Amino acid sequence: MITVAYSLVTYHVSGLSTKSCEHCLASIRSELILVPGVVGVDLNLEESKVSILTDGPVDDSRVKDAIAAAGCDVLNS
Repeated sequence: MITVAYSLVTYHVSGLSTKSCEHCLASIRSELILVPGVVGVDLNLEESKVSILTDGPVDDSRVKDAIAAAGCDVLNS
C-alpha cells in the first residue's frame, strides 16, 4: 500500500491583492510549482495569502525565494 501525506502551508505576502494582474498571479504560481514537493498553489487575493499544497517536506527558504522571484515578499509564515 502506498500512502501519500499532503500538507497545506499558508504564507501572508506583500504585493498580492485584488488589484494584482493576471501576469503577476501566473508568475507566483509558476515560480512556486517549480519548488520540489509543491503540488498545488492557491492564491487568496482578498487576504494577501498564498497557500501551497505539498506532498512531502519542502524547504521553506526555497518557497520564500520563489515568492520573492515573483515580486512579492513573505510577511510571515
